[in-house]
Amino acid sequence: MTRRKTILVNGLLVGVLALTAGGTWYALRPASATGSNASATVRTATAAKATVSTTISAQGNIEATTTASAAFSVAGTLTSVKVAVGDTVAVGQVLGTLDDSDLTTAVTQAAEQLTSAKQQLDTAVLQRTSAQQGVDEAKANYADETTTTDPKTGVTTTTRRGTQSQITSAQAQLSNASGQVTSAQNAVTKDKVALATAQDAVGKATLTAPIAGVVTAVNGTVGSSVSTGGTGGGTATGATATSTATATSTATSTGFVTISDPAALRLKASFAEADAVHLSLGQAASVTFPAVPSVTATAKVSAIAPTGTASNGVVTFAATITLDATPDGVRLGQTANVSVTTATAANVVSVPSNAVTVGTTTNGVTTGTVTVVAIDGTKKVTDVTVGVQGDAATEIVSGVAVGDKVLISLDTSVGTTTGTQSNSGSLTGGFGGPPAGFSGPGGQG
Repeated sequence: MTRRKTILVNGLLVGVLALTAGGTWYALRPASATGSNASATVRTATAAKATVSTTISAQGNIEATTTASAAFSVAGTLTSVKVAVGDTVAVGQVLGTLDDSDLTTAVTQAAEQLTSAKQQLDTAVLQRTSAQQGVDEAKANYADETTTTDPKTGVTTTTRRGTQSQITSAQAQLSNASGQVTSAQNAVTKDKVALATAQDAVGKATLTAPIAGVVTAVNGTVGSSVSTGGTGGGTATGATATSTATATSTATSTGFVTISDPAALRLKASFAEADAVHLSLGQAASVTFPAVPSVTATAKVSAIAPTGTASNGVVTFAATITLDATPDGVRLGQTANVSVTTATAANVVSVPSNAVTVGTTTNGVTTGTVTVVAIDGTKKVTDVTVGVQGDAATEIVSGVAVGDKVLISLDTSVGTTTGTQSNSGSLTGGFGGPPAGFSGPGGQG
């Protein structure tokens, strides 16, 4: 082949390759490159009267509103444990008993001491009576006067059967006897209290439930020791014989048996400080349970912590949410999601929240804009006054009327997207021009 023919053939091959590459680029070119897009789909919503609510959310765990820790107030050894975790108990039901032999002995000793004190009181009373009689006799003797007149001298002499010193001595004995009576009376009173305490202690050897509910903890086994001031390894704690129901978020484990009343439930949830400023007592709430997705409960805010808790630079405020009723299938300790309604506006003009661009708030008035779509499809950005802002809907105080259509978004249809989608389908990256190295025939010499 001559050199001229070789150049001609190579030139033809380059031309064919250039045409092929150019055709390929044209077929796969992005739609935007054509400069003509299909019309975008306008999504609108119609302003209507509705109830708009603002909510804040948090999470917590279900607990009983009423929890009691029942503990023995006397020391001893456990002789029986009548309940187990999970048992349902009634008020007054026996939870456990102690060995009361020492307590019974103490009652006997206290009774004997009281008897002895009463005998001493009787003796002291008799002695006081005798001393009183001595005083009376001394006074009578002193008052018994005898008057005689000497016949020779005519001098009259008066004599007494008793003396003043005898009266004084008798009164001193009476005072001492009265003191003995008072001392004996005090001893009797003290011993009566001691006997009553000993008898009460025998009764306290049997512990009963202070409230009705479910047993959530049992601390102690038969044979373990119970003290009245603290716990030892494997022992039950002595605190109070019958604890009253206390509102506590955590069931204490210091008692012998912990009981929670499932009839009233609540949860404590931590709210971000930006949300917590909108909390107030009595606000309505809705509670859901991840473990029981079909169950929803109504509730109210019953307490708000006055101070926040900082963790890793984030401040939260705890709030107590009390359920209005106990829902079926919900158990103590379960996770619960709570949504608190912080603001509500009923029968107001509302539009979807994603149709509103919220602006600034001045003197309590929040402004914003919406795009109103006319019947002929023209669009106009309109200033509005914004009221309650919910997640799904927003109250429009002014600027939009019922029946107005507002723009939500522009949905671009297939074939009119940007360079991430081409005529031939979803191809990431796109193509911006013919393949590099090809500029048409003659591009290669």
